[in-house]
Amino acid sequence: MKRIRRGFTLVEVSLFLAITAAIFVSIAVGTQNSIFQQRYNDAVQNFAEFLRSVYSQVMNVQSEGDGRSGYAIYGKLVNFENDNGNNKITTYNVVGKVAEDDLGNGNVLDRLKRLEADVVLEKDGKYEPVGFVENYRPRWASQIQTTGGWNDDKYNVYTGALLIVRHPSSGTVYTFSSKESIDVKKYLQDLKGNPSTNSPLTELEFIVGDVDFCVNPNGAERSTLRRDVRIVANARNATGVEIISDDNNRCE
Repeated sequence: MKRIRRGFTLVEVSLFLAITAAIFVSIAVGTQNSIFQQRYNDAVQNFAEFLRSVYSQVMNVQSEGDGRSGYAIYGKLVNFENDNGNNKITTYNVVGKVAEDDLGNGNVLDRLKRLEADVVLEKDGKYEPVGFVENYRPRWASQIQTTGGWNDDKYNVYTGALLIVRHPSSGTVYTFSSKESIDVKKYLQDLKGNPSTNSPLTELEFIVGDVDFCVNPNGAERSTLRRDVRIVANARNATGVEIISDDNNRCE
């Protein structure tokens, strides 16, 4: 008996290709979403670890600032600026004179003011930031935004300042925040003509309370997927930095 060889019909081939393409697209989309989620989680974790590292540096007591005898590093000031729609996050050392006498356990800001604490000092006849200055950039094109209030406000780039300092007498760590950021470049320019210009630490109004940062994975674009990284009020160490669950998220 003669065998009849039978191939695939055009309909069968088309159906096979359509099913294969659908499977491929499904896998590609799933992989892309998985990569996006991993990168977003990494951006949130990395920002939280950056804030925790600031506390670790503050608690690691150093006796002198930038090799200057008679000065001590009392903490860090983290400055959040809007740089043409992008985050500009810079950390400065807070340096003041070494306390020769016991200043008591009064208000830490008053005590630091008495020690002329500042983020810049005079060296070789000119003013400049003291010691190590660190610039931080959010990972994977994410953006640190404000919790906001209405409409587009919540998509604004976060601006303000964090002041994390040790008390010069007790060594207790205190956390303060300001809704204003510091233009250190302008401050340095002002000092050239007027060395008596007040320090940013005395010019800004620092308060105590929760500080919420909203990490947006899409940068400047709108996104409902914003994670809340919070520094709780009266934070004393790195445990005060929390990644907030959806139930308590203030970034929705």
